Amino acid sequence: MRKFFVLLFAALVVVLTASAVFAAESDPAKLNYYGWATAGALIGLGAAAGGGGAGMGQGLRGILEGSARNPGVTGKLMTLFIVGLALIESLVIYVLVFVLITFYANPFVK
Repeated sequence: MRKFFVLLFAALVVVLTASAVFAAESDPAKLNYYGWATAGALIGLGAAAGGGGAGMGQGLRGILEGSARNPGVTGKLMTLFIVGLALIESLVIYVLVFVLITFYANPFVK
């Protein structure tokens, strides 16, 4: 529980100091763009991580129920489960890549 609060505090510090860093820019269009990009990143990554976590939990539940009903197919189920987890995690990583491109692709360069 202590680790959770330490991570929550660190995330809060990063979020609160990010606005001061972005405020150093003088162009209001850039501030508006990066403000919306930050909000979209928070919503997008939160939804992707939450959905991915829920999907992984449901998959694990199904694997455990299937293994309990028929212990002979546990190896095959585990192989399919790991492939499924990799696919779910790749979707979350795609969202992260999209967010990083949104942050670092500067639309204000002429």
